[in-house]
Amino acid sequence: MKRVGYGLLLMWALLPLWSQATTPTLKNVMEQDTPSEEVTPKRAPETPPTVADEFERGSPRSSMEGLLHAMRYGDFDQAGHYLDTRNLPDTVAALEPAELARQLKVVLDRTLWVDLQSMSNSKHGQSEDGLPSYRDLVGKIAHHQRQVSVYMQRVPRGDGESIWKISNATLSHIPELYRIHGDGPIGEFLSQHLPAFEVMGLQSWQVVALLLFLLIAYVLSWPLFWLTNTLIGRRGDHTQHLQRFISGPIRLLLLVLVIRQTLPLIRPSIEAQAFAEGRTLLIIAFLWVVVAGLELTRQHLMQVLRERGKDQGALLMRPLFTVAKTLVILTGLLLWLENLGFKATTILAGLGIGGLAVALAAQKSVENLIGAITLYMSTPVRVGNFCRFGTQMGVVEEIGLRYTRIRTLDRTVIHISNATFVDLQLENFSEREKIRFSPTLHLRYDTRASQLRPLMDAITDALQTHEMVDEAPVRVRFHKFGPQALQLSILSYINTTDFPVYLEAAEELNLTILTLLEQHKVALADATQRRLSHEGTLLTGTP
Repeated sequence: MKRVGYGLLLMWALLPLWSQATTPTLKNVMEQDTPSEEVTPKRAPETPPTVADEFERGSPRSSMEGLLHAMRYGDFDQAGHYLDTRNLPDTVAALEPAELARQLKVVLDRTLWVDLQSMSNSKHGQSEDGLPSYRDLVGKIAHHQRQVSVYMQRVPRGDGESIWKISNATLSHIPELYRIHGDGPIGEFLSQHLPAFEVMGLQSWQVVALLLFLLIAYVLSWPLFWLTNTLIGRRGDHTQHLQRFISGPIRLLLLVLVIRQTLPLIRPSIEAQAFAEGRTLLIIAFLWVVVAGLELTRQHLMQVLRERGKDQGALLMRPLFTVAKTLVILTGLLLWLENLGFKATTILAGLGIGGLAVALAAQKSVENLIGAITLYMSTPVRVGNFCRFGTQMGVVEEIGLRYTRIRTLDRTVIHISNATFVDLQLENFSEREKIRFSPTLHLRYDTRASQLRPLMDAITDALQTHEMVDEAPVRVRFHKFGPQALQLSILSYINTTDFPVYLEAAEELNLTILTLLEQHKVALADATQRRLSHEGTLLTGTP
Protein backbone atom coordinates (compact mmCIF):
# COMPACT_ATOMS: atom_id res chain seq x y z
CA MET A 1 0.00 0.00 0.00
CA LYS A 2 2.91 2.36 0.70
CA ARG A 3 4.21 1.95 -2.84
CA VAL A 4 0.76 2.64 -4.28
CA GLY A 5 0.49 5.75 -2.10
CA TYR A 6 3.89 7.00 -3.22
CA GLY A 7 2.90 6.46 -6.85
CA LEU A 8 -0.34 8.41 -6.45
CA LEU A 9 1.53 11.21 -4.68
CA LEU A 10 4.05 11.39 -7.52
CA MET A 11 1.28 11.51 -10.14
CA TRP A 12 -0.49 14.26 -8.16
CA ALA A 13 2.73 16.27 -7.98
CA LEU A 14 3.26 16.01 -11.73
CA LEU A 15 -0.36 16.70 -12.65
CA PRO A 16 0.11 20.49 -13.01
CA LEU A 17 2.95 19.87 -15.44
CA TRP A 18 0.71 17.56 -17.43
CA SER A 19 -2.33 19.77 -17.60
CA GLN A 20 -0.92 23.18 -18.44
CA ALA A 21 -2.10 24.66 -21.72
CA THR A 22 0.68 25.21 -24.21
CA THR A 23 0.60 27.99 -26.79
CA PRO A 24 2.01 27.49 -29.26
CA THR A 25 2.49 23.75 -29.53
CA LEU A 26 5.46 22.07 -31.15
CA LYS A 27 3.18 21.28 -34.08
CA ASN A 28 2.62 25.02 -34.57
CA VAL A 29 6.36 25.64 -34.51
CA MET A 30 6.99 22.92 -37.10
CA GLU A 31 4.26 24.31 -39.35
CA GLN A 32 5.61 27.84 -38.98
CA ASP A 33 9.06 26.63 -40.03
CA THR A 34 7.55 24.96 -43.10
CA PRO A 35 6.71 27.06 -46.16
CA SER A 36 3.08 28.08 -45.95
CA GLU A 37 2.11 26.43 -49.22
CA GLU A 38 3.11 23.06 -47.76
CA VAL A 39 0.86 23.28 -44.73
CA THR A 40 -2.15 25.23 -45.98
CA PRO A 41 -4.19 24.88 -49.13
CA LYS A 42 -3.66 27.49 -51.78
CA ARG A 43 -6.03 30.42 -51.46
CA ALA A 44 -7.62 32.46 -54.15
CA PRO A 45 -5.81 35.79 -54.64
CA GLU A 46 -7.16 38.45 -52.31
CA THR A 47 -8.35 41.76 -53.73
CA PRO A 48 -6.98 44.31 -53.90
CA PRO A 49 -3.49 42.85 -54.55
CA THR A 50 -0.45 43.83 -52.50
CA VAL A 51 2.03 46.52 -53.48
CA ALA A 52 5.18 45.49 -55.34
CA ASP A 53 8.10 46.16 -53.00
CA GLU A 54 11.78 45.23 -52.85
CA PHE A 55 11.38 43.83 -49.32
CA GLU A 56 7.84 42.41 -49.77
CA ARG A 57 6.29 45.01 -47.47
CA GLY A 58 3.10 45.42 -49.49
CA SER A 59 0.84 43.72 -46.89
CA PRO A 60 1.01 43.08 -43.12
CA ARG A 61 1.60 39.37 -43.60
CA SER A 62 4.30 39.61 -46.26
CA SER A 63 6.08 42.38 -44.35
CA MET A 64 6.07 40.43 -41.07
CA GLU A 65 7.19 37.29 -42.88
CA GLY A 66 10.12 39.16 -44.41
CA LEU A 67 11.04 40.65 -41.03
CA LEU A 68 11.00 37.26 -39.28
CA HIS A 69 13.05 35.70 -42.08
CA ALA A 70 15.72 38.40 -41.86
CA MET A 71 15.89 38.18 -38.06
CA ARG A 72 16.06 34.39 -38.10
CA TYR A 73 19.18 34.45 -40.25
CA GLY A 74 20.75 37.30 -38.26
CA ASP A 75 20.51 39.90 -41.06
CA PHE A 76 19.53 42.79 -38.80
CA ASP A 77 20.58 45.42 -41.32
CA GLN A 78 17.89 44.14 -43.66
CA ALA A 79 15.48 43.71 -40.74
CA GLY A 80 15.86 47.44 -40.04
CA HIS A 81 14.02 48.17 -43.30
CA TYR A 82 10.84 46.74 -41.72
CA LEU A 83 10.84 49.20 -38.80
CA ASP A 84 9.08 52.59 -38.74
CA THR A 85 11.78 54.66 -37.06
CA ARG A 86 10.04 57.99 -37.48
CA ASN A 87 9.16 60.14 -34.46
CA LEU A 88 10.75 57.85 -31.88
CA PRO A 89 11.74 59.04 -28.38
CA ASP A 90 15.32 60.30 -28.23
CA THR A 91 16.54 57.32 -26.18
CA VAL A 92 15.12 54.91 -28.74
CA ALA A 93 16.09 56.98 -31.78
CA ALA A 94 19.69 56.87 -30.57
CA LEU A 95 19.78 53.14 -31.34
CA GLU A 96 20.75 51.95 -34.80
CA PRO A 97 17.91 50.25 -36.73
CA ALA A 98 19.94 47.02 -36.76
CA GLU A 99 20.33 47.06 -32.95
CA LEU A 100 16.67 47.89 -32.52
CA ALA A 101 15.80 44.97 -34.82
CA ARG A 102 18.03 42.66 -32.75
CA GLN A 103 16.31 43.69 -29.53
CA LEU A 104 12.92 43.29 -31.21
CA LYS A 105 13.87 39.74 -32.23
CA VAL A 106 14.81 38.80 -28.66
CA VAL A 107 11.58 40.29 -27.28
CA LEU A 108 9.37 38.61 -29.89
CA ASP A 109 11.18 35.29 -29.53
CA ARG A 110 10.52 35.21 -25.79
CA THR A 111 7.13 36.85 -25.40
CA LEU A 112 4.99 36.59 -28.53
CA TRP A 113 4.13 33.87 -31.01
CA VAL A 114 3.37 35.46 -34.37
CA ASP A 115 0.70 33.58 -36.30
CA LEU A 116 1.36 34.63 -39.89
CA GLN A 117 -1.69 32.80 -41.23
CA SER A 118 -4.01 35.01 -39.18
CA MET A 119 -2.56 38.23 -40.64
CA SER A 120 -4.02 40.01 -43.64
CA ASN A 121 -2.39 39.65 -47.03
CA SER A 122 -4.14 42.72 -48.40
CA LYS A 123 -2.42 46.05 -48.89
CA HIS A 124 -5.30 47.60 -46.90
CA GLY A 125 -4.84 45.27 -43.92
CA GLN A 126 -7.68 44.00 -41.74
CA SER A 127 -10.88 45.92 -42.28
CA GLU A 128 -13.00 44.62 -39.38
CA ASP A 129 -10.62 44.66 -36.40
CA GLY A 130 -11.85 47.93 -34.86
CA LEU A 131 -8.48 49.64 -35.45
CA PRO A 132 -7.62 52.54 -37.72
CA SER A 133 -7.28 51.51 -41.36
CA TYR A 134 -3.52 52.17 -41.31
CA ARG A 135 -2.84 49.83 -38.36
CA ASP A 136 -3.09 46.04 -37.83
CA LEU A 137 -2.59 44.18 -34.56
CA VAL A 138 0.08 41.45 -34.51
CA GLY A 139 -0.26 40.55 -30.83
CA LYS A 140 0.07 41.78 -27.27
CA ILE A 141 2.94 41.44 -24.79
CA ALA A 142 2.25 41.41 -21.04
CA HIS A 143 4.24 44.12 -19.26
CA HIS A 144 3.81 45.30 -15.64
CA GLN A 145 0.12 44.37 -15.31
CA ARG A 146 -0.61 45.93 -18.68
CA GLN A 147 -0.16 44.91 -22.27
CA VAL A 148 2.03 46.36 -24.98
CA SER A 149 0.45 46.02 -28.41
CA VAL A 150 2.61 45.04 -31.36
CA TYR A 151 1.28 46.82 -34.45
CA MET A 152 2.00 46.74 -38.15
CA GLN A 153 1.48 50.23 -39.56
CA ARG A 154 0.97 51.44 -43.13
CA VAL A 155 3.43 54.24 -43.89
CA PRO A 156 4.23 56.17 -47.09
CA ARG A 157 7.14 54.87 -49.10
CA GLY A 158 7.90 58.17 -50.86
CA ASP A 159 6.70 57.30 -54.34
CA GLY A 160 3.02 57.59 -53.64
CA GLU A 161 2.63 53.97 -52.47
CA SER A 162 2.20 52.80 -48.89
CA ILE A 163 3.99 49.90 -47.26
CA TRP A 164 3.68 48.10 -43.93
CA LYS A 165 6.25 48.31 -41.11
CA ILE A 166 6.45 47.66 -37.37
CA SER A 167 4.75 50.67 -35.77
CA ASN A 168 6.89 53.33 -34.08
CA ALA A 169 4.41 53.16 -31.17
CA THR A 170 5.54 49.57 -30.65
CA LEU A 171 9.24 50.30 -31.18
CA SER A 172 9.20 52.93 -28.45
CA HIS A 173 8.64 50.13 -25.87
CA ILE A 174 11.26 47.72 -27.23
CA PRO A 175 14.30 48.91 -25.17
CA GLU A 176 12.27 48.69 -21.97
CA LEU A 177 10.94 45.24 -22.88
CA TYR A 178 14.46 44.13 -23.80
CA ARG A 179 15.74 45.05 -20.33
CA ILE A 180 13.13 42.69 -18.89
CA HIS A 181 13.19 39.86 -21.41
CA GLY A 182 16.69 40.23 -22.84
CA ASP A 183 19.77 38.14 -22.17
CA GLY A 184 20.86 40.13 -19.13
CA PRO A 185 24.48 40.92 -18.23
CA ILE A 186 25.54 37.26 -17.90
CA GLY A 187 23.81 36.26 -21.11
CA GLU A 188 25.29 39.21 -22.97
CA PHE A 189 28.77 38.29 -21.74
CA LEU A 190 28.44 34.60 -22.60
CA SER A 191 26.91 35.26 -26.01
CA GLN A 192 29.90 37.46 -26.92
CA HIS A 193 32.42 34.74 -26.00
CA LEU A 194 30.62 31.62 -27.27
CA PRO A 195 30.06 30.45 -30.85
CA ALA A 196 26.69 31.54 -32.18
CA PHE A 197 24.28 28.63 -32.69
CA GLU A 198 20.77 27.60 -31.72
CA VAL A 199 19.44 24.25 -30.50
CA MET A 200 15.65 23.88 -30.38
CA GLY A 201 15.22 27.62 -29.98
CA LEU A 202 17.95 27.98 -27.33
CA GLN A 203 20.96 30.21 -27.93
CA SER A 204 24.46 28.90 -27.28
CA TRP A 205 24.79 30.57 -23.86
CA GLN A 206 21.40 29.20 -22.82
CA VAL A 207 22.46 25.67 -23.77
CA VAL A 208 25.67 26.04 -21.74
CA ALA A 209 23.74 27.43 -18.75
CA LEU A 210 21.21 24.60 -18.91
CA LEU A 211 23.97 21.98 -19.01
CA LEU A 212 25.63 23.70 -16.06
CA PHE A 213 22.40 23.57 -14.05
CA LEU A 214 22.06 19.89 -14.94
CA LEU A 215 25.62 19.14 -13.82
CA ILE A 216 25.11 20.97 -10.53
CA ALA A 217 21.87 19.07 -9.90
CA TYR A 218 23.60 15.74 -10.64
CA VAL A 219 26.51 16.50 -8.31
CA LEU A 220 24.24 17.71 -5.50
CA SER A 221 21.92 14.70 -5.83
CA TRP A 222 24.70 12.11 -5.86
CA PRO A 223 25.23 12.01 -2.05
CA LEU A 224 21.47 11.73 -1.52
CA PHE A 225 21.10 8.80 -3.90
CA TRP A 226 24.25 7.15 -2.52
CA LEU A 227 22.95 7.38 1.04
CA THR A 228 19.51 6.09 0.01
CA ASN A 229 20.93 3.09 -1.84
CA THR A 230 23.28 2.33 1.07
CA LEU A 231 20.40 2.28 3.55
CA ILE A 232 18.29 0.14 1.24
CA GLY A 233 21.19 -2.28 0.69
CA ARG A 234 21.29 -3.00 4.43
CA ARG A 235 17.73 -4.30 4.43
CA GLY A 236 18.50 -7.60 2.71
CA ASP A 237 19.84 -9.45 -0.29
CA HIS A 238 16.93 -8.73 -2.64
CA THR A 239 17.26 -4.96 -2.94
CA GLN A 240 19.30 -4.70 -6.15
CA HIS A 241 16.21 -4.01 -8.28
CA LEU A 242 15.03 -1.27 -5.91
CA GLN A 243 18.49 0.31 -5.92
CA ARG A 244 18.56 0.31 -9.73
CA PHE A 245 15.06 1.79 -9.73
CA ILE A 246 16.20 4.71 -7.58
CA SER A 247 19.52 5.22 -9.39
CA GLY A 248 17.95 5.06 -12.86
CA PRO A 249 14.32 6.17 -13.37
CA ILE A 250 13.99 8.26 -10.21
CA ARG A 251 17.27 10.10 -10.83
CA LEU A 252 16.35 10.81 -14.46
CA LEU A 253 12.94 12.12 -13.41
CA LEU A 254 14.58 14.38 -10.83
CA LEU A 255 17.02 15.78 -13.39
CA VAL A 256 14.22 16.40 -15.90
CA LEU A 257 12.24 18.26 -13.24
CA VAL A 258 15.34 20.34 -12.47
CA ILE A 259 15.62 21.25 -16.16
CA ARG A 260 11.96 22.28 -16.24
CA GLN A 261 12.30 24.40 -13.11
CA THR A 262 15.51 26.13 -14.21
CA LEU A 263 14.37 26.74 -17.79
CA PRO A 264 12.63 30.08 -16.97
CA LEU A 265 15.89 31.35 -15.44
CA ILE A 266 17.57 31.43 -18.86
CA ARG A 267 14.61 33.23 -20.48
CA PRO A 268 13.88 30.71 -23.24
CA SER A 269 12.26 31.65 -26.50
CA ILE A 270 8.68 30.76 -27.38
CA GLU A 271 10.07 28.07 -29.69
CA ALA A 272 12.15 26.57 -26.87
CA GLN A 273 9.12 26.70 -24.59
CA ALA A 274 7.14 24.83 -27.24
CA PHE A 275 9.79 22.10 -27.29
CA ALA A 276 9.74 22.02 -23.48
CA GLU A 277 5.95 21.93 -23.33
CA GLY A 278 6.05 18.92 -25.61
CA ARG A 279 7.35 17.24 -22.43
CA THR A 280 9.23 14.60 -24.38
CA LEU A 281 11.88 14.11 -21.69
CA LEU A 282 9.34 14.36 -18.89
CA ILE A 283 7.09 11.74 -20.46
CA ILE A 284 10.05 9.43 -21.13
CA ALA A 285 11.24 9.80 -17.53
CA PHE A 286 7.75 9.39 -16.10
CA LEU A 287 7.06 6.31 -18.25
CA TRP A 288 10.37 4.81 -17.17
CA VAL A 289 9.41 5.36 -13.53
CA VAL A 290 5.97 3.79 -14.00
CA VAL A 291 7.22 0.83 -16.07
CA ALA A 292 10.11 0.17 -13.69
CA GLY A 293 7.71 0.51 -10.75
CA LEU A 294 5.40 -2.06 -12.33
CA GLU A 295 8.37 -4.40 -12.79
CA LEU A 296 9.29 -4.01 -9.10
CA THR A 297 5.68 -4.72 -8.13
CA ARG A 298 5.61 -7.81 -10.37
CA GLN A 299 8.76 -9.22 -8.82
CA HIS A 300 7.46 -8.56 -5.31
CA LEU A 301 4.09 -10.21 -6.04
CA MET A 302 5.75 -13.22 -7.67
CA GLN A 303 7.97 -13.68 -4.62
CA VAL A 304 4.99 -13.43 -2.24
CA LEU A 305 2.91 -15.88 -4.31
CA ARG A 306 5.76 -18.39 -4.48
CA GLU A 307 6.28 -18.16 -0.72
CA ARG A 308 2.59 -18.97 -0.30
CA GLY A 309 2.85 -21.92 -2.68
CA LYS A 310 0.85 -20.27 -5.47
CA ASP A 311 3.26 -20.91 -8.32
CA GLN A 312 0.49 -20.71 -10.92
CA GLY A 313 -0.46 -17.21 -9.80
CA ALA A 314 3.21 -16.23 -9.93
CA LEU A 315 3.44 -17.38 -13.54
CA LEU A 316 0.42 -15.25 -14.40
CA MET A 317 2.08 -12.05 -13.17
CA ARG A 318 4.41 -11.72 -16.17
CA PRO A 319 1.74 -11.58 -18.95
CA LEU A 320 -0.56 -9.41 -16.83
CA PHE A 321 2.12 -6.85 -16.09
CA THR A 322 3.27 -6.94 -19.72
CA VAL A 323 -0.25 -5.87 -20.72
CA ALA A 324 -0.20 -3.16 -18.03
CA LYS A 325 3.16 -1.83 -19.26
CA THR A 326 1.89 -1.76 -22.84
CA LEU A 327 -1.18 0.25 -21.80
CA VAL A 328 1.00 2.69 -19.85
CA ILE A 329 3.31 3.23 -22.83
CA LEU A 330 0.38 3.73 -25.22
CA THR A 331 -1.18 6.24 -22.81
CA GLY A 332 2.12 8.10 -22.60
CA LEU A 333 2.38 8.16 -26.39
CA LEU A 334 -1.11 9.66 -26.70
CA LEU A 335 -0.31 12.29 -24.06
CA TRP A 336 2.89 13.15 -25.89
CA LEU A 337 1.04 13.57 -29.20
CA GLU A 338 -1.56 15.72 -27.43
CA ASN A 339 1.21 17.92 -26.00
CA LEU A 340 2.76 18.27 -29.44
CA GLY A 341 -0.52 19.70 -30.72
CA PHE A 342 -2.06 16.64 -32.33
CA LYS A 343 -5.57 15.70 -31.24
CA ALA A 344 -5.39 12.35 -29.48
CA THR A 345 -9.18 12.02 -29.70
CA THR A 346 -8.94 12.25 -33.49
CA ILE A 347 -6.25 9.57 -33.51
CA LEU A 348 -8.36 7.31 -31.29
CA ALA A 349 -11.41 7.88 -33.49
CA GLY A 350 -9.37 6.92 -36.54
CA LEU A 351 -8.29 3.76 -34.81
CA GLY A 352 -11.80 3.01 -33.56
CA ILE A 353 -13.05 1.02 -36.55
CA GLY A 354 -9.81 -0.90 -36.84
CA GLY A 355 -9.84 -1.54 -33.11
CA LEU A 356 -13.38 -2.89 -33.32
CA ALA A 357 -12.37 -5.29 -36.08
CA VAL A 358 -9.37 -6.43 -34.07
CA ALA A 359 -11.54 -6.89 -30.98
CA LEU A 360 -14.00 -9.09 -32.87
CA ALA A 361 -11.17 -11.13 -34.36
CA ALA A 362 -9.54 -11.52 -30.95
CA GLN A 363 -12.73 -12.51 -29.13
CA LYS A 364 -11.73 -16.16 -28.75
CA SER A 365 -8.22 -15.19 -27.72
CA VAL A 366 -9.63 -12.91 -25.03
CA GLU A 367 -11.89 -15.72 -23.79
CA ASN A 368 -8.90 -18.05 -23.59
CA LEU A 369 -6.86 -15.39 -21.78
CA ILE A 370 -9.65 -14.95 -19.23
CA GLY A 371 -9.78 -18.73 -18.90
CA ALA A 372 -6.04 -18.79 -18.21
CA ILE A 373 -6.46 -16.07 -15.57
CA THR A 374 -9.24 -18.11 -13.95
CA LEU A 375 -7.08 -21.25 -13.92
CA TYR A 376 -4.12 -19.38 -12.48
CA MET A 377 -6.06 -17.53 -9.79
CA SER A 378 -8.59 -20.15 -8.63
CA THR A 379 -6.14 -23.05 -9.34
CA PRO A 380 -8.61 -25.94 -9.67
CA VAL A 381 -5.67 -27.83 -11.19
CA ARG A 382 -1.93 -27.20 -11.31
CA VAL A 383 0.86 -28.29 -13.59
CA GLY A 384 1.69 -31.90 -12.68
CA ASN A 385 -1.78 -32.69 -11.26
CA PHE A 386 -3.64 -35.84 -12.29
CA CYS A 387 -7.26 -34.97 -13.00
CA ARG A 388 -10.45 -35.99 -14.73
CA PHE A 389 -11.87 -33.43 -17.17
CA GLY A 390 -15.15 -34.32 -18.75
CA THR A 391 -14.90 -38.01 -19.64
CA GLN A 392 -11.10 -38.16 -19.90
CA MET A 393 -8.23 -38.34 -17.45
CA GLY A 394 -4.62 -37.21 -17.60
CA VAL A 395 -1.76 -35.19 -16.13
CA VAL A 396 -1.66 -31.41 -16.66
CA GLU A 397 1.65 -30.56 -18.34
CA GLU A 398 1.19 -26.87 -19.17
CA ILE A 399 -1.35 -24.08 -18.69
CA GLY A 400 -0.68 -21.50 -21.40
CA LEU A 401 -2.43 -18.26 -22.26
CA ARG A 402 -4.45 -20.01 -24.95
CA TYR A 403 -4.35 -23.79 -24.43
CA THR A 404 -3.95 -26.28 -21.60
CA ARG A 405 -1.84 -29.33 -22.48
CA ILE A 406 -2.73 -32.66 -20.84
CA ARG A 407 -0.97 -36.04 -21.08
CA THR A 408 -3.56 -38.86 -21.03
CA LEU A 409 -3.17 -42.36 -19.57
CA ASP A 410 -2.56 -43.62 -23.11
CA ARG A 411 0.41 -41.19 -23.27
CA THR A 412 -1.29 -39.09 -25.93
CA VAL A 413 -1.38 -35.29 -25.63
CA ILE A 414 -4.58 -33.25 -25.65
CA HIS A 415 -4.58 -29.48 -26.23
CA ILE A 416 -7.84 -28.00 -24.98
CA SER A 417 -8.67 -24.28 -25.08
CA ASN A 418 -8.76 -22.58 -21.70
CA ALA A 419 -12.26 -21.20 -22.31
CA THR A 420 -13.54 -24.78 -22.79
CA PHE A 421 -11.40 -26.32 -20.05
CA VAL A 422 -12.64 -24.04 -17.25
CA ASP A 423 -16.27 -24.86 -18.13
CA LEU A 424 -15.73 -28.62 -17.71
CA GLN A 425 -16.25 -30.50 -14.46
CA LEU A 426 -12.71 -30.89 -13.13
CA GLU A 427 -11.87 -33.64 -10.64
CA ASN A 428 -8.39 -33.21 -9.22
CA PHE A 429 -7.03 -36.51 -7.91
CA SER A 430 -3.75 -34.91 -6.87
CA GLU A 431 -5.55 -32.84 -4.23
CA ARG A 432 -6.47 -35.96 -2.23
CA GLU A 433 -4.79 -36.07 1.17
CA LYS A 434 -5.30 -39.88 1.20
CA ILE A 435 -6.75 -42.58 -1.08
CA ARG A 436 -9.71 -44.79 -0.24
CA PHE A 437 -9.32 -48.58 -0.01
CA SER A 438 -12.83 -50.13 -0.05
CA PRO A 439 -13.11 -53.59 -1.60
CA THR A 440 -16.29 -55.68 -1.35
CA LEU A 441 -15.95 -59.44 -0.72
CA HIS A 442 -18.59 -61.74 -2.28
CA LEU A 443 -18.72 -64.87 -0.05
CA ARG A 444 -20.49 -68.13 -0.69
CA TYR A 445 -23.93 -68.66 0.87
CA ASP A 446 -22.73 -71.75 2.76
CA THR A 447 -20.46 -69.52 4.89
CA ARG A 448 -21.45 -69.90 8.57
CA ALA A 449 -21.70 -67.07 11.07
CA SER A 450 -19.08 -68.81 13.22
CA GLN A 451 -16.67 -68.42 10.31
CA LEU A 452 -17.71 -64.91 9.31
CA ARG A 453 -17.24 -63.17 12.69
CA PRO A 454 -13.62 -64.27 13.22
CA LEU A 455 -12.86 -63.40 9.60
CA MET A 456 -14.21 -59.86 10.04
CA ASP A 457 -12.21 -59.37 13.24
CA ALA A 458 -9.04 -60.65 11.56
CA ILE A 459 -9.44 -58.33 8.57
CA THR A 460 -10.06 -55.38 10.95
CA ASP A 461 -6.90 -56.21 12.90
CA ALA A 462 -4.91 -56.50 9.66
CA LEU A 463 -6.09 -53.05 8.53
CA GLN A 464 -5.46 -51.41 11.90
CA THR A 465 -1.94 -52.79 12.18
CA HIS A 466 -0.87 -51.90 8.64
CA GLU A 467 1.49 -48.91 8.65
CA MET A 468 -0.03 -47.30 5.55
CA VAL A 469 -3.68 -47.48 6.69
CA ASP A 470 -5.15 -44.42 8.39
CA GLU A 471 -6.39 -44.88 11.96
CA ALA A 472 -9.95 -43.94 11.17
CA PRO A 473 -12.21 -44.91 9.70
CA VAL A 474 -11.53 -48.66 9.57
CA ARG A 475 -14.73 -50.61 9.04
CA VAL A 476 -15.47 -54.21 8.04
CA ARG A 477 -19.20 -54.86 7.76
CA PHE A 478 -21.50 -57.67 6.68
CA HIS A 479 -23.30 -55.46 4.23
CA LYS A 480 -26.17 -57.51 2.83
CA PHE A 481 -27.43 -60.75 1.34
CA GLY A 482 -26.75 -60.37 -2.33
CA PRO A 483 -28.53 -62.28 -5.11
CA GLN A 484 -25.63 -64.72 -5.48
CA ALA A 485 -23.37 -64.07 -2.49
CA LEU A 486 -22.95 -62.63 0.98
CA GLN A 487 -21.44 -59.15 0.64
CA LEU A 488 -18.72 -58.09 3.06
CA SER A 489 -17.85 -54.34 2.75
CA ILE A 490 -14.48 -52.91 3.78
CA LEU A 491 -13.73 -49.18 4.22
CA SER A 492 -10.33 -47.66 5.02
CA TYR A 493 -7.88 -45.05 3.69
CA ILE A 494 -4.26 -45.36 2.62
CA ASN A 495 -2.10 -42.48 3.90
CA THR A 496 -0.54 -41.41 0.60
CA THR A 497 -1.25 -39.16 -2.36
CA ASP A 498 1.13 -41.06 -4.63
CA PHE A 499 -0.92 -43.50 -6.69
CA PRO A 500 1.91 -46.04 -7.31
CA VAL A 501 2.51 -46.17 -3.53
CA TYR A 502 -1.20 -46.72 -3.03
CA LEU A 503 -1.18 -49.64 -5.48
CA GLU A 504 1.65 -51.30 -3.54
CA ALA A 505 -0.23 -50.93 -0.23
CA ALA A 506 -3.48 -52.15 -1.78
CA GLU A 507 -1.68 -55.18 -3.18
CA GLU A 508 -0.32 -56.08 0.27
CA LEU A 509 -3.77 -55.73 1.83
CA ASN A 510 -5.42 -57.81 -0.91
CA LEU A 511 -2.91 -60.62 -0.36
CA THR A 512 -3.44 -60.40 3.40
CA ILE A 513 -7.22 -60.66 2.96
CA LEU A 514 -6.78 -63.63 0.63
CA THR A 515 -4.57 -65.35 3.24
CA LEU A 516 -7.16 -64.72 5.96
CA LEU A 517 -9.87 -66.25 3.76
CA GLU A 518 -7.77 -69.37 3.43
CA GLN A 519 -7.04 -69.49 7.17
CA HIS A 520 -10.71 -69.23 8.12
CA LYS A 521 -11.76 -71.63 5.38
CA VAL A 522 -14.10 -69.11 3.78
CA ALA A 523 -14.55 -69.30 0.03
CA LEU A 524 -15.54 -66.63 -2.43
CA ALA A 525 -18.86 -66.94 -4.19
CA ASP A 526 -17.56 -68.73 -7.33
CA ALA A 527 -16.22 -72.22 -6.75
CA THR A 528 -13.66 -71.94 -9.58
CA GLN A 529 -12.86 -68.22 -9.38
CA ARG A 530 -12.46 -66.29 -6.20
CA ARG A 531 -13.60 -62.77 -6.92
CA LEU A 532 -12.66 -59.62 -5.18
CA SER A 533 -14.55 -56.54 -6.34
CA HIS A 534 -12.31 -53.58 -5.68
CA GLU A 535 -13.81 -50.18 -6.54
CA GLY A 536 -15.75 -51.67 -9.42
CA THR A 537 -12.78 -53.67 -10.84
CA LEU A 538 -12.73 -57.49 -10.69
CA LEU A 539 -9.40 -58.96 -9.61
CA THR A 540 -9.23 -62.72 -10.37
CA GLY A 541 -7.05 -65.46 -8.97
CA THR A 542 -6.90 -69.28 -8.68
CA PRO A 543 -8.30 -71.17 -5.71
